[in-house]
Amino acid sequence: MKYLLSLSMVLLLCGCGSNRQIEQELSTATRLLRIEPDSSLRIIENIDPDRILRRSTRAKYALLYSAALDKNYVDADDDSLIRIAYRYYDNRICSDSVKFLINYHYGRIYQNGDDYQEAMRYYLTAEKYALAAHKNYYLGLVYSRIGEVYSEQMNFNGALEYYRNAYGAWEKLRNPAFMNNATLNIANAYSSLGDNDNAVKYYSQALQAAVQQEDNDMIIACLSNLGDIYVNEGNYPKALKAVKEIERTAPDGLSIYQYRVFYLQHKIDSARYYFNIASELAEDIRDDAQLAYLSIQIELASGNSEEAANSINEYIWLSDSISRMVVSQSATAAEGKYYKEQTAFASYRLKVRTYFEYIVGLLICTVAIFLIYYYRERMKRKQQQVERYMLAVDSIRASKNRILEHLAVKEGQEVQLKELVLSRFEFLDQLGRAFYERNNTKAQQEVIYKQVRNFFTNLASNPATKKELEEIVNTVNDNIIVKLRKQFPKFKPADIDLLCYIYAGFSAQIISVIIGDSVSNVYNRKSRLKARIAASDSAEKDFFIQKM
Repeated sequence: MKYLLSLSMVLLLCGCGSNRQIEQELSTATRLLRIEPDSSLRIIENIDPDRILRRSTRAKYALLYSAALDKNYVDADDDSLIRIAYRYYDNRICSDSVKFLINYHYGRIYQNGDDYQEAMRYYLTAEKYALAAHKNYYLGLVYSRIGEVYSEQMNFNGALEYYRNAYGAWEKLRNPAFMNNATLNIANAYSSLGDNDNAVKYYSQALQAAVQQEDNDMIIACLSNLGDIYVNEGNYPKALKAVKEIERTAPDGLSIYQYRVFYLQHKIDSARYYFNIASELAEDIRDDAQLAYLSIQIELASGNSEEAANSINEYIWLSDSISRMVVSQSATAAEGKYYKEQTAFASYRLKVRTYFEYIVGLLICTVAIFLIYYYRERMKRKQQQVERYMLAVDSIRASKNRILEHLAVKEGQEVQLKELVLSRFEFLDQLGRAFYERNNTKAQQEVIYKQVRNFFTNLASNPATKKELEEIVNTVNDNIIVKLRKQFPKFKPADIDLLCYIYAGFSAQIISVIIGDSVSNVYNRKSRLKARIAASDSAEKDFFIQKM
């Protein structure tokens, strides 16, 4: 058992050390990604994925690997790598930057696989997170890619819009290389739309900036595209000058159209030579169609009618394919418009949320300042009150002692009064029972009868005696008669008198003697009163019934 525990600890420590080293390597690769993407890719490729134990590190590795491949122009169309990062971050709270990178690289994968609709969906989702993260670099990237998708689908107006958006993002970063690349893309969009004036304007701007930056690739691209425009306009001296400048800068940098300069100058051999070079540089179906069209011209000029006919058939087939692409791209444009509206709405919501957060923050600060002031003033008042209370403590204590003494005396008096009253009632009850039940001599009976009769008559008819009895009952029973009169104003005086006798503790027989009624009637009246009290809404009805 000890051996297994020791082995587990060793493996755990090794795993922690391995992950710590991998984290350091990934951190280094992240720093090098923009400035030295090839070095960053080499670092990541040297990491053995089997050594990665933590899911978070594996997700970071997958996301960084995808970014490094893209930065090194490796067009991956397999989502097995980015899917690792997506599965990890999908159900976790992460930054808008991470969400952008996941959606952006998913869009790259679908774009590389020519699934432009899915690519557009992911790119527009990435745009939403780039706006939320306030990262102009991310916006420049995704706008450039969306422009490429529109360009691939031959929607050049859409491409021009997003290339302009990309330029705006790069301009905020003040990055000349990115800005110049966006300028070249804008010029390409104008050229594809047939707006040669604007195309020449932006190609010239990009060429001037490329010369300053000594970017040969950009110089060749600008000269090549300018040469194409000059050829189409019939300005062959300028076109030939552009070709010679390209040959001087990079002999293998001619585009697929430059051989037309030689053909139009009746140099068929030179035209065919550069045509063969250009054929190897064709990148898409539009280049193939242009090559087929120009092949018709060169074969006709050479007198090869059969080859010219084959080129015509190929050109017709390629033109039909391009037409079908133009028709099919309308679905992508419609979807792009929909997602663009969604992104605009999300941007509006983000702006509203930002304003709302500012307002809430301001309100919180205002409330906090008010509360601090309020509680400081309140503490001052409390302190003053405490001081006043402390001065009165002695007098309050003295008053408390006097009150306690008074209450003790009063409680003793109340106990004595209750005992006296109860004893008197008990005596009267016993005397009444003796009068009622015992047989005595006639003279004794008459005397007792007269005494008791006078007492009961006085108790039943004398207002002063009745008042005294009621005060005694109230004293003993917590002002019960006062409460009855207040809560049952419709009770008759006779009903109040009966209840007074009941609460005084007299039996039904004695009450019958006092009021001059039969015992059964006393019971009946008592039951009716009890029922009326029970059926009432009085809050103290249980108290009244209990005392009965």
